[in-house]
Amino acid sequence: MTASRRTVLSGIIAASALGLLRSRPASAGGFDASLLATKSQMANEVHFVNNTMGPSRLTGSPQHQAYVAYVQSNLQAALGPQGGMVFTDVFENFPRWTATSWSLTAGSKSIPLTLYYPYCNGGFTGARAPLVPAPAIAAAGSGGGYPLADGVTTVVIPPNPTVTGTVVNLGTFTGVGSIDWTLAAGQIAYIDYSMATAAGLAPASIYTVNETYDHAQVNTQPFLDPINPTVSILLQPDLGNATNAGVLGVVVGWTGISDGNAQGQYNPFKTPFASYPPSSQAGSSPTATIGGIPTVWVDPSWGTYIKTEVAGLGVAATITVEAAIEQVDTSTVWGILPGANYGTDADSFLICNTHTDGTNIFEENGGIAVFNVASYFAQLPLSSRPKSMVFMASTGHFGHGLLGSGADWIQQHPQIIAATAGVVTVEHLGCKEWHDFSRRGTLHYGPTGKLQQSEVYVTAPTFLLPEPGPADPALLSITTSVLPGTDDRGAILSGGIFFGEGGAFHAAGLPVIGYIPLPIYLCAIYANGGIERFDPAHFHAQVADMVQCLLAMQPMSAADLRG
Repeated sequence: MTASRRTVLSGIIAASALGLLRSRPASAGGFDASLLATKSQMANEVHFVNNTMGPSRLTGSPQHQAYVAYVQSNLQAALGPQGGMVFTDVFENFPRWTATSWSLTAGSKSIPLTLYYPYCNGGFTGARAPLVPAPAIAAAGSGGGYPLADGVTTVVIPPNPTVTGTVVNLGTFTGVGSIDWTLAAGQIAYIDYSMATAAGLAPASIYTVNETYDHAQVNTQPFLDPINPTVSILLQPDLGNATNAGVLGVVVGWTGISDGNAQGQYNPFKTPFASYPPSSQAGSSPTATIGGIPTVWVDPSWGTYIKTEVAGLGVAATITVEAAIEQVDTSTVWGILPGANYGTDADSFLICNTHTDGTNIFEENGGIAVFNVASYFAQLPLSSRPKSMVFMASTGHFGHGLLGSGADWIQQHPQIIAATAGVVTVEHLGCKEWHDFSRRGTLHYGPTGKLQQSEVYVTAPTFLLPEPGPADPALLSITTSVLPGTDDRGAILSGGIFFGEGGAFHAAGLPVIGYIPLPIYLCAIYANGGIERFDPAHFHAQVADMVQCLLAMQPMSAADLRG
């Protein structure tokens, strides 16, 4: 995800003039824009969620619970009048961790933080209940919850909020084993976090770039892949080992991105409680689990200050991360819109899915898109819907490994999965592009004035390797006919890593169009939800794009959609 890797890809999409002149397939027929909510209506929905259920909707939080209820009510309003059904799959007693305050001081100086490290202290020892498949197609799944802590077999380990000690610079974290945590036993550890290493785990070169588009312009630009803090989910500092080594606390310094880019980054969001052993779905022994340690992030400039003015100089530092762990229920909401063949052996399903939990108004606004897509299809005559449709918004994307998000829903609904012909996943819509720019050797963060280039995955369902691979030909035909020429900008990719909520469906062997813009602010927490980066026209156009992709899939057989 560096400039050098963008250069590598420049040859993949050469001959752009030919791309502009070639004959394109016909776009999805039958799209009626009048059946879609207007741009202003969708924008109002986005602003309503941001203003009343924000700025973040972390898993199981009151804001998230309100958003799930909002998506559910809108799905019911769309599907109910047409004989549709809406369900919730409830996951009981999810151990939600909530930071309430965080700070770092060194000597007499208060050091600004970009954010706390999520799930960095405390712990939970309970084992998850097995998932239970739904008894019928039109029924909720169950299981997958956690027991209530009883203080004996299941224990909530309270956070250790404050530690004080001298600081040891342990160098740069590049993976498990790269840091000798024992060198900071009884002290506070400082580590640089290498974004270059994290980005190298998912380079642009692992994808086949089938086409790029920018409105009506085709193959006039490469697949853009800047260093993105979101990929830190692939390189999670091993705080469990730090805990086990007796480290008091950890300060993690971003490197390879600008100070502005680092602000608010909630990363890596997949890490479990940093107890030892770390919390997991399998649980751990209550008597043999060590509570985690407070950990915080600093930007590159303050990281340099700590390395030069604090570490190794006997300066006392104090880390405070106050947090609460409480057990709450959280739900996946989904609905069925019956098609012309519903209830017969001739029926099959199309799924449109997203998740509901996230850090800002982009991560995740897909629920708004999903119920607008549902509303569109519910207004079509039954003859235009030979396939039944499922609209699903899962919980647990930010469940820190304790929930499985869409993968849970797949296991709970095997009858639907067995009858599914294709999937369209929608996430993170309406994004403006922001990048780091180098000026006189210093990185600066700001808008480019363009729309975010979306990543659109159409990998063949049998291909699961992290390297360039084939596209599903039917899905490629759909995306290259629908997406270019609209108010949209993206790269149609195959092979590589199938990021996002579409990945679990792809791993299940289903044909998936995974529409997943990945702005570099995707996982940042902002006081206003990042709403200034929202483009209403772009959001509306992307919802229309997804409708047209699903329209194109409706008359196609499951065999055709698998290429």
